Amino acid sequence: MREQWLQRWREGRIGFHRHDTHPALAHFWQGLGIAAGTKVLVPLCGKSLDMHWLADVGHPVLGVELAPEAIE
Repeated sequence: MREQWLQRWREGRIGFHRHDTHPALAHFWQGLGIAAGTKVLVPLCGKSLDMHWLADVGHPVLGVELAPEAIE
């Protein structure tokens, strides 16, 4: 799985990347009942804008990524 993820980034096969916040995140987040200020881990975050959205609504966010291309 690790190598497949890295390969996708190396080849630019990142059709899963969105150029906006995922609409389901904004729609369902409040219903989860997660208190403001709760830390949120986003594994294999890529260059997700969801992390910005989570920070904007009051959560410390830690994104973890394997692929240097995703971060750069």
